[in-house]
Amino acid sequence: MSGHEPLPEKDRRWLDEPRNVDKIVYGLYITCGLLVILDFFYDKHPHFAFEGWIGFFGFYGFLGSIGLVMAAKAMRLILKRPENYYGQEGDGQKPSDGEASDG
Repeated sequence: MSGHEPLPEKDRRWLDEPRNVDKIVYGLYITCGLLVILDFFYDKHPHFAFEGWIGFFGFYGFLGSIGLVMAAKAMRLILKRPENYYGQEGDGQKPSDGEASDG
């Protein structure tokens, strides 16, 4: 399936409708905006001066999530294996030097 063909009515879920996805995105925008506005109205007790900046923790969390994605991409380069690493079932491949054998 190409992903552009409409699903049969019985297989459709509520997130398959683009207008429902738009509602979620707009709801997140509104929630984030309200949280930034509310940041003006409470007394902060920062340990460091930069913790008192408006929207600091949201920005810090955003940078942290970007850092996690970048770290995962770097780890993928180290940890990934070739597509046929385990071989095909019944193809008669012998285990390589680093793998245990059955006997």
